[in-house]
Parts: sequence; C-alpha cells; structure tokens
Amino acid sequence: MYTSDSLESILSHLSVGVMDVIADGVNFRHLYFLLEFLAAWEKQPACLTPMAYKWCSAFSEVTELGPPSRFEPRFKPQAGILVHPVAKLLFSFVGPGIDPVCMGDASNHDHERTRSRAEHYPEMLPVVLEVGFRLVMPGPNQPALCLDHTPRHDLVFKRAFSSDDDEVVADAVCTWIADSHHMPDGSCVHCLAKHVEKDTPFSPWLRQMGIRLIERMWRSNLRVLELETIRLLNCLDVNVDDMEDIGTWAGLLVDVICSPAGHNGLSIHYWHLLGGLAWAWYFPTAHAMEVVRSLEGAENWEKLEVWMVVMWQHNPSGHLERFKQGTLKLLQQRPSTLPRFESFSRPWRVWNEPLLKDICAQARAEQSPLEPLPL
Repeated sequence: MYTSDSLESILSHLSVGVMDVIADGVNFRHLYFLLEFLAAWEKQPACLTPMAYKWCSAFSEVTELGPPSRFEPRFKPQAGILVHPVAKLLFSFVGPGIDPVCMGDASNHDHERTRSRAEHYPEMLPVVLEVGFRLVMPGPNQPALCLDHTPRHDLVFKRAFSSDDDEVVADAVCTWIADSHHMPDGSCVHCLAKHVEKDTPFSPWLRQMGIRLIERMWRSNLRVLELETIRLLNCLDVNVDDMEDIGTWAGLLVDVICSPAGHNGLSIHYWHLLGGLAWAWYFPTAHAMEVVRSLEGAENWEKLEVWMVVMWQHNPSGHLERFKQGTLKLLQQRPSTLPRFESFSRPWRVWNEPLLKDICAQARAEQSPLEPLPL
C-alpha cells in the first residue's frame, strides 16, 4: 500500500519526466496519453496542482502557443505505444488492468512521426489545465497552494481565455485564483469579461470560477477594471447561495454601486440583493450621497428605494440634512414605498427610528386627500 509521501515521490519523478518531454519536443504521444489518464483521476492528491502549473510554465518557455480549444484526442490508443517508466509505475499504483496504452509490442512505434511542438502544445495545454485545476475549488477550506506566478504566465492564460470551451476558460481562471496569497497582477478580469461578449450563458464551472474570481480580486483589480467588473457581475447573476462570505459581497456591491459606472450599470438584481445583506457589514458613507444625487437625477426610484433602505441601517454622518431630503423626495415620488418605511423597524435595524417616523409622517401628510393612501 502506498502512503501519501510515497505517492508524492512517484508524482515528483513523473513530473520530471513530463518536463523532460516538454523540453525535448519528442514523445508527445506518450505525454498526451498520460495527461488524459491524470485528468480522469478522480482523487488527485493536492501536490499534483503545483506540478501541473510548472508544466504550463514549461510550455510557455519553449514555444509560442496558439489559442487552445476543446478537442477530440488526435492520438488514439493502439498497439505498440509505450509510456515513460515512471508513468507505468503510476499506472500500477492506481490499479492493474487500467493502463490504456501499454498494449502489445512496440513494432509500430518507430513508424509514428512526431509533429512539431507548435502543433502539439495548443492541444496539450487544455489537458494540463484540466489535470491541475479541474478538481480544485478555491476557498477557505482549500489546502494552501503556492504557485510561482511569473509574467510569462499572462500570455499562456490569455491564450486559454480565448478558447471557445467554457471549461478550458474556467480552468485558466482557477489557476489565477488558486493561490489566494500570491495572485498575479494580470488582466484575468478583463479577459473573462470579454468572454461575456459572446452572449451565451456561462457553464456552471465557469460561472463558479467567475464568482470566486470576483470574491478574491475586488479589493484591488476590480476598482481598476470597473466597467469589466460590472459587465461580469451582471452576467454571473450571483445569489446568496453562491457566496463564501456575505460580508465580503455586501462591501463589494457597495463599492461597485459607489463607483461612477455602478449607479446605472449594475443590474437591479444586485441592488435588491444588497438590500438583504445590509445588516452584515459596516457602511462606508464617503460616496453614499453621490449615489442618491445620481439616482434622483435619473429618476430611478426603484434603485433609490433600495439604497435608502440600506442607508437607514447605517448612520450617514455628515450628510444628515441631505439624507432627510432624499428620503422625503423618494416617499413623495414613490408613495407605494411609504408603508415599507413606516414599518422599517421590523425586521431591519434603523439607526434613528424617531427621525424616520417624522419623515414618514410628513410624507403622508403631504399626500393629496383625494388620493387613496397606500396600505
């Protein structure tokens, strides 16, 4: 019986063999079969992920990659194909009788001509990404990964992002965020946002990786890539069940809404979503009133209602008079919201309930007696 240490040792030797094949530019047939085998391994050890990342790096060093795509294997198992001795050892570890390539004698092997690297690498890269990252789920419960991100990886993954296969794109996103402590500064959000332009729904795996990407990068790159972030968020249609941390998402949505493009660009879905998350976080008020002014100018009373609900749960210090005027104007322009604000103390927390009651009383008193009062 193999221990985890002995398995890691076997895989380390295997990784050296893979790196040799990539560097030598020969025996790609063997390498492809091995990668397909590893991709089908359902209980991969965590050590395989950084190894696969090194293989991606090796690809980027030895050739200019063309855009990868999902493909049917060009190499079919046939008699005479041999694999690296270390790969045979790995096959024997997993179990007898499952080696898909070690069959018959090697008489046909010498007649197989190896294509150039440029032909092989575009089809190899998606499989390497699948081996390393298809079963990885970045998150607080994920074992710590340390990936050696370098500038050359930017090109590798941009090529992967250009694929028409959502699973290839999702694997590439996963490489970007798997090591949450050392994420590269590249344009992952920008590349994924461009994928939205294809106007087709994301696959479940790509949607999940897109959500994890937003969660991990919102404090830095998302503020820079404002339009791309909004476009990506609208496509992902995130719900509470998708979130790892509700407080993180509440702060993220406030940041996006307070950005210049967020007032009108972010879909109404996220405004209502934020209204249900407001209790979970501290509200920054620096740009809160700018949002109020923008929504009033656009006469977007639906979004303003949600925003006022959020603000009434946090003290808008320094903007009290303007805040009171904004609330009153909302109630005047959208009378149907009055009952909601009148009963605001349940179930929400209100920072100044007497003040809110005074504003609601003024709004109700100003309504025309000929108009039916909303109930």
